This record gives sequence, C-alpha cells and structure tokens, in this order.
Amino acid sequence: MQTVSRYLLSQLVIAYVSGYHGRNSKVYDRRLTLHRGVSNPITFTFKNEDQKAQDITSKTYEFNLIDSADGKAVLTKTLTILDDGSTVSTKGDASCTITSGDLLELDAKFYNFSVREVKSDGSHEITYADTGYAAAGTVEILDGAYPDFIPSTSVSAFTLSGDIFTSSAIDGKPGINNNQALHTVAIYPKNFSGTVTVQGTMVATSPTDNDYFTITTTDLSASSSVSSLNFTGVFQNVRFKAERTTGTTGRIDKILYRQ
Repeated sequence: MQTVSRYLLSQLVIAYVSGYHGRNSKVYDRRLTLHRGVSNPITFTFKNEDQKAQDITSKTYEFNLIDSADGKAVLTKTLTILDDGSTVSTKGDASCTITSGDLLELDAKFYNFSVREVKSDGSHEITYADTGYAAAGTVEILDGAYPDFIPSTSVSAFTLSGDIFTSSAIDGKPGINNNQALHTVAIYPKNFSGTVTVQGTMVATSPTDNDYFTITTTDLSASSSVSSLNFTGVFQNVRFKAERTTGTTGRIDKILYRQ
C-alpha cells in the first residue's frame, strides 16, 4: 500500500521594500505555482534587507501577473493587509487568492509577477524579489493536477414513435474514460409513466438500432420530479429511450448527461 502525504499550505512570497542600500544577495527566491481549476492562496511578507518584517498597516499593494511574451499584465489583484499593527506573527503580511476564474482564460505556461505599492496620490513604488533589486518573480500555471469542470450534455430532442421517445447518439468519450469511468444522468420528466433506458454501443460511426445494448433502466410513475442514474464503463456512443405506459400522455422534457 502506498502512503502519500499532502500538505495544506499557502504559498509564501517575501518582498523587499524599496529605499535600502543592501547587499547584492539573493536571500529568497522561489517560483510561484498556480493550479487551474482551484483557488490558490498566496501570502506576501514585506521585509527590509535585514530580514525584519515591516509595518504595512497603512499600505496598499497590488499583485500583477505579467505575460512574459509581451510584457502586458494579464491579472491584477489588490492584496488584503493582514498586518494589524500589533500581532507579531502577521507583521508585514498581506495576501491574495488567485481563483479558478482568474486563470480560466490563461494558458498553462510561465509568467512573471511583480508586487508594487499603490500610493495615495495614485503613483506606484516597486518592491523587490530579493536584495539584488530584482523586481520580477516567476509564476508557473499548471494544468492537470485538478480536473476541469465538464459541462453536461443537454438532450431535449427526441424522435417519437408510438409511445417510445428516442434520442440521437451522444459521444461517450471513450478516449478519456476507463472501465471505472462514471457517467451521470438526470432525467426531467413531465407526468411521465414508463421506463427510461440508457443504451450504449461500441460502434463509433452511424450506429443502427441493432448496435445498441441496454446499460441500465429506471421506472417512473406519473413523475414530474428529477430522477438520477449513475453507471460506469466505456462506450463509443450512448442514447436514451423512454417508453411510456400505453394510454398515458406524459413526456420527457430533457435529459442531462455527463461523461
């Protein structure tokens, strides 16, 4: 059995305030790593050249994420000041959170970042990444550590033959699934009585009725409540058949399917 440790951490960045005449040494240099699909909390500590945290209670700072290809800022966040002027453990600290929405339109690659003070007159003063007066740090945005949200496929068009509603074929995405892949279904009936069947096929192109087999079924009785189904497996295509009880007039408004 493998044992894996995971750590609940906020990334820490040390920024050096301007106005000093310090040693030309790289005291602290780390790359920020941001993961798409989740929130990324970052804590900044503002210090002088002697590694002493500075009082920033009256300061305003902003974080800028910069595309290294063209030098343009693609994201700007105002930091939340954590320094309350009295608590030693938070002296010089500020934070921000880079959300999944912030990274939604950004490519997974390397960027630069800077942190600058916003003065009351609207001017800006740079802070440094090290005591060698380097102003820019490095950020890597990563894909793959967390799954992207996959929207459901909405099925609302059915072919009606007698009392049987049949959907068209829906891509089962076999290329990204394995035998344990979870498929979820939400059925939206309208006073429907009968049986809803999920069918699958291993035929990729233009499957016929004879190519389909039953994956799972559910029975409904005069139902207008959302009904859910889960199943696992790999299928080239999936479709839905709803056979209503003879003499009833209910229908299926839509089915939401997520591979």
